[in-house]
Amino acid sequence: MKNILEYSQYKDPQVRALVWSLLSPGLVNESGTYPACVSSQWCRQIYECIQPFLKQLDNDPTELRQWLERFKSWRLGIRFEAYWTFIFEQMKKQHEIISYAAHIQIQTQLNQSALKKTSFIKAPLLKTLGEMDFVYQDNDKQLNHLEVAVKFYLLKHDEFGYERLIGPNGGDWYERKLEHLFKKQLPLSKTQEAKEKLSTQFDVEVDEINCRHQGLIKGMIFFPVTGEGCLNDNEKKCLNPDYFKGTWGTINNWYLSDPGELGRWVVLNKLAWLEPQVYAESYPGLEDMLYTAKEMAYKLKVHFHGTRRSILIARLDYDEEHQLWLEQQRVMVVDKYWPVFKRSIETMVKQAEGRPRDSRPKQST
Repeated sequence: MKNILEYSQYKDPQVRALVWSLLSPGLVNESGTYPACVSSQWCRQIYECIQPFLKQLDNDPTELRQWLERFKSWRLGIRFEAYWTFIFEQMKKQHEIISYAAHIQIQTQLNQSALKKTSFIKAPLLKTLGEMDFVYQDNDKQLNHLEVAVKFYLLKHDEFGYERLIGPNGGDWYERKLEHLFKKQLPLSKTQEAKEKLSTQFDVEVDEINCRHQGLIKGMIFFPVTGEGCLNDNEKKCLNPDYFKGTWGTINNWYLSDPGELGRWVVLNKLAWLEPQVYAESYPGLEDMLYTAKEMAYKLKVHFHGTRRSILIARLDYDEEHQLWLEQQRVMVVDKYWPVFKRSIETMVKQAEGRPRDSRPKQST
C-alpha cells in the first residue's frame, strides 16, 4: 500500500482507518467530468488541522471507540460516514467550521387532493425525496453539501460496455455510483424542500441558501491477478490516476500475486477494509493471524466451502528498520462464478432474517 509508513505512525487500527478516510486518494478524477469532486488537497488540509488531536487520540482512542459504538453496523458505508461525522465534530470543536448537520432527510408533503378517499388520515402524508450525508457551514458562513462513499471495485475485463468495474458482491458498478452521487444526491440540496429544511437547521433565510456541492468517493480498484485487461479510455477519464490498486482472483489463481511465497497473509474482516494493516511484533495473537501462502490457500478453501462471499486478504512484509509488519498489497478473492451468484430464495430470506438492523444516529450541531 502506498504511504504505508505515514499510516504506520498510528498504533490504533481505528485511528488508522480514520486517517485513511482522510488521506487515501479518492477514486474520482479531480480534473474530469465531475467538477464537484473533492480534492486530495482539501482532505490533506483537514488532516493537518486535526493532526495534533489525532496523535492524542492514538494514545487514548477511547473517545473514537465510544463514538463508533453509536454506529453499529458491518456496512462499510455507515462506518465510513461515522469516521467523517467524527471528523466534522472535531473540526467544529477546533472552530474550523461554524456548524454541521449529518444524515438530513428531505421530505415533501403528498398532494392531499389525491387522498380524499382516505379522509380518516388526519396527519399529512410525507414522501422522502432523499437524504443528504453532510451539510456544514464554514467560517465564511457558506453552506456546503458533502456526499461521501467508500467503494471497492474489480475490473472484469471481459464484460461488454462501460460497466466493467464491479463491486465484490456483483451488484454494484462504478459508473452507476458516479451518476447517482453527482447527479442525484448532490442536486437534492438545490430543491425548495431542502432549502426550507436547511433554513431551519442553520438559521439562514431560504433565499440566501446556495449550497456548494462536494462529492467524495474513496476506495480501491482491483485488477485481474492474471495480468489480463486494462482500463479503457472512458474508465481512465473517470478515475483518479493516483487511486489505490489491488489485484483479484479466484481460489484457483490468487496465489499468482505472491509467486515467491515470501510474504505473510492476513484476512481482513469487513470493517478492517478501511484499516491499513500494520502490526508490531508484540501485537496480541499475531502468530495466529499471519499465514504463509500455503496456509492461506487452505483457509480460502474452507471459506468457499461454506459461502460464495468474496474475501479480502492482505500480504505483509516485515520491515527491519521500523520493526513492523507492513501491508504491501491486497487481493480480493472471489467465487469462481463471480459476478453471477446463484442463491436460493430460502438462503436469501434466512440471511435477511439473521441480519441485525443498522443503527446510525442523526447528527446535528
